[in-house]
Amino acid sequence: MPDHSLERGEPSVIGALRDATRTLHENLGSNPAMLRLFAGDYTIPEYRAHLGRLLGFFEPLEIAVSRLGSTESSSLAIQRSSDLREDLHIMDATERDIDSLERCRTLPSISRAGLRGYTYVVLGSTLGAKVIVKQLRSALGPGASFRFYGDEEGRYQAAWTSFRSDLEEHGKNDVDAICATAVGVFDAYAAWFSEPPLRTGR
Repeated sequence: MPDHSLERGEPSVIGALRDATRTLHENLGSNPAMLRLFAGDYTIPEYRAHLGRLLGFFEPLEIAVSRLGSTESSSLAIQRSSDLREDLHIMDATERDIDSLERCRTLPSISRAGLRGYTYVVLGSTLGAKVIVKQLRSALGPGASFRFYGDEEGRYQAAWTSFRSDLEEHGKNDVDAICATAVGVFDAYAAWFSEPPLRTGR
C-alpha cells in the first residue's frame, strides 16, 4: 500500500487512492475496448455491444454492494446500471435482449469498510465523459444514447464533489480497505473487458 502521508503531515484519502490505482487507471485507458470508442469508424452496433458489456459488469457489482447495506457513499454511484439500461432501451434493445446479456461472475471482494473504494472507481469513471461523448456523437450521430457517458444533467459531478468531502471526513480510518477495494474493482473491470463475450441473444 502507498504511503498515506503528505508533506504537510495530513493524511489524504484521495491521494492514497490515486497512488494505489494510478497504473491500473492508465492501463485501462489503453484497453482496446476503450480505445475503440475514439475510432472514426465506430458503429452503433459496436457501441450497443459495449454498453451491454458494461451492464454485465456494473449490474452484478451494484447488486453485491447493495447487499452490504446502503451508505451515503455507495448510494451515490448506484444509478450506473439504470443509465445503461436506459441507453440500451433507447437504442432499440428489448428486455429480452438485456436479460440475455452475459453477467460478470468474478466480482471483487468488497467489505463495508471498503465501499468508498468502489464509489471512487464508479464515480471517477464519469469525470472524462464529455470528451468521450463528443467523439461518440461525431461518429454515431443522433441514433445513439449517452446516459451512461453523457450525464448532461451534471448529477454525477455533484455526486463526485459530495463524495470527495465524505471520503476525507469519514474514510481516514479505512484507507487500506478503501484502496484494496478500488484496486479490486479496477482489476475485475480490466479482466471482464479482456475476455471475449459469450454469444447470446441476437
